[in-house]
Amino acid sequence: KKTVVVSLWNELANNVGQELFDNADKSPIVAIKSLKVGDFQGVSLSTLGKSSVMINPDIPEAKKLRSWYDSEGKGSSMASIGSGLSPSSKTGARSMYTDRVSLTHITSNPSLGDEKPAFFSIKAFVSLIRPEQAMWYRACKTCNKKVTEAVGSGYWCEGCQKNDEECNLRYIMVSKISDTRGEAWVSAFNEEAEKIVGCSADELDKLKSEQGDIDGYQQKLKEATWVPHLFKVSVTQNEYNNEKRQRITVKAVAPINFAEESRFLLEEIKKMRNPQ
Repeated sequence: KKTVVVSLWNELANNVGQELFDNADKSPIVAIKSLKVGDFQGVSLSTLGKSSVMINPDIPEAKKLRSWYDSEGKGSSMASIGSGLSPSSKTGARSMYTDRVSLTHITSNPSLGDEKPAFFSIKAFVSLIRPEQAMWYRACKTCNKKVTEAVGSGYWCEGCQKNDEECNLRYIMVSKISDTRGEAWVSAFNEEAEKIVGCSADELDKLKSEQGDIDGYQQKLKEATWVPHLFKVSVTQNEYNNEKRQRITVKAVAPINFAEESRFLLEEIKKMRNPQ
C-alpha cells in the first residue's frame, strides 16, 4: 500500500479542499476522476478543469477501502508511491528538486538548448503578467487545437474537420518570473497557467468581458504575482529574424512544500560542507 500527493486547484481547492480539511480527522474516502500525473516528489497527481471529486461515495470500492482502513490500514506504515524512484528513473519521472538552478544560470548561458532541449528546476516568483497580452486562444473541445469562427455560427476545427457550436479558451500566457539572482520571461500553456493564475481561461475571460470588470481582471492577475512556486522548465533555441533566441517554457508548476524544501536545503548545505 502506498500514498500519493494530490493537488486540488481552483474551485475544487476552495470547496472540496475545505470540506476535506474540516473532516480530516475522520479519514474520509475520496474518489477522483480525471487527474494529471506529474513528477513532484517522484509521482504526484493534480486536478484538471474536468476533474470531479466525490467524498465518501456510496460505491462498493469505497466500502471495501473503508473496511480495510478501519481494520488494519490506519495502523499501517505506508511509503510514498514515489519513494525509491531516482531523480531520473527508467520511466522518466523527475523530481521538482532535480537539477535546481538559478535563473541566471539559464539567462547567462545563451547557447543552452541549442542542440536539444535542456531541463531545469527553479524556485521563483511570478513577478509580472502583462494584462494587455493575448493570453488565450479558442480551442476545439475535442482535440484542443485552434478553431476559427465558422460561416453562419459555431467554430470550425481543421484538425477534427468538424463544426462545433461551442469552444474552450486555453491559455498561452507569457509572464516574468524572478528569483533571488535574476529574472526571465517564460511561456506557460493551459494547465500550468491555470495553476499560476488560479482560474481557467474561460473564467478569466468572463471576468474581463461579460462582467466588464477590467479592475477585477487586473486584480486577479495581480493576485497571481509574488507567489512562490516550483517550476520545471525546458530551454530551447528559437530563430527569429535569422537570430537565435532562448525560449523558456514552463513544463510543470507546483506549490512550495516547505517540509520538502527544508530537506532539500539541508541536503544542499550538507554537500557544501562535505564536498566530494
